[in-house]
Amino acid sequence: MIERASPGVSCEDSAAPAPPDAAPQGGAGSAALTPGDPLGDLNQAFLDAYAARREAVLATIEPIIAQIDDSLILRRGGQRFEGPARTRRYHELKAIAHVPLAVHALLSGLSGRRGALDGGARRQMGELRQRIAEAAGDLDRRGFAPEQLARQRRILGASVALLDEASATGGVAPEALTAFARAQTEDVLLNAEDAARDQIETMHATVEGWRRQMTPEERDGLRAVVAVSHMARPGNVAAQYFSVTLGETWQGRFDQEDLRPGKRVLTAEATFDEAQAFALLATHALDAGVATRFFDEETRLSRDILADAAERILAGMFHKEPEPPARPVET
Repeated sequence: MIERASPGVSCEDSAAPAPPDAAPQGGAGSAALTPGDPLGDLNQAFLDAYAARREAVLATIEPIIAQIDDSLILRRGGQRFEGPARTRRYHELKAIAHVPLAVHALLSGLSGRRGALDGGARRQMGELRQRIAEAAGDLDRRGFAPEQLARQRRILGASVALLDEASATGGVAPEALTAFARAQTEDVLLNAEDAARDQIETMHATVEGWRRQMTPEERDGLRAVVAVSHMARPGNVAAQYFSVTLGETWQGRFDQEDLRPGKRVLTAEATFDEAQAFALLATHALDAGVATRFFDEETRLSRDILADAAERILAGMFHKEPEPPARPVET
């Protein structure tokens, strides 16, 4: 399966406690090494050497593809190529799928409190209703297929109807809010499926166009990095796509990351910068070699360098053992 980007061996550094009479440095309670400390300079030398080696590694692992938002970026033979990962239809479908969630978020605080609408709440409801009405009036120009168009109208129409009911009665009953949410489930998930199809088909057209120009050796060595938000949910569309097309372990529905991830697909958390995404891929490759040489365990630096020691210390301190990882859910 995919592996999340590791931070490299440069974990957050700490130093021995300062003597009791030492003046505080770097803010109250700071334990950081102070500027000019020989150990701080020594650690900076390590960081500089590591960064230089990472840049050298990056130059050796082409071809590589990054998916960042709506774009795919290929680095191959010292050149950069860019192509689409999604179309506007992806965003249209998701925007409309979010409308029932917006209505629910707005009305859930009023659920069961009839007559509790104040001026601020009424203003928010009026603004949301106006935006929904404007979007509904704009649907015909967007080129939806007939079934898709009918679905978008159902979603927006049901959302307006509930807002109108809440406005007229001064609130919404909990059972009415639940009934509204459940009634939207099928259409919301169909929009999600169409959005996923748009992304997969768009990515596949771009990637296959590039792969046809590659040598067999390049295709066999192709790697990918997917930029995701922090703590991205399992099952990211692009990560699943690359796992399948590059021949990695593929699981779409699971309750934990594979403990033995593949080597060709990486998710880069909380970075949507192209240079940083590729740097994280190089860090991953560099860490694998370092971990093998030092620890004889290729994925050791995918965990915090302090992780094993912390586990032993906590087990002794609290007389408990960590629970074994849950097995992935089979589907």
